[in-house]
Amino acid sequence: MGFVVLHLNEPGRLPSRTALAVRHIISIREEADDAGTEIKLTDGTLINVTEPFKTIMEELARVSNSSEPT
Repeated sequence: MGFVVLHLNEPGRLPSRTALAVRHIISIREEADDAGTEIKLTDGTLINVTEPFKTIMEELARVSNSSEPT
């Protein structure tokens, strides 16, 4: 199973990182006003991260390609 490591965007807290299992990500939405990117997981949890939408999509593509069987 592939994982991506992203930086959480939690107002009022120090920056931290979390690893998300790619198969649990169901949607990615860029927030307005540079508020980061919102990721929705299969259990309905919403996570805000600092990485831009494009960066996340590139990382997901990289992880997906590297985890394909050869």
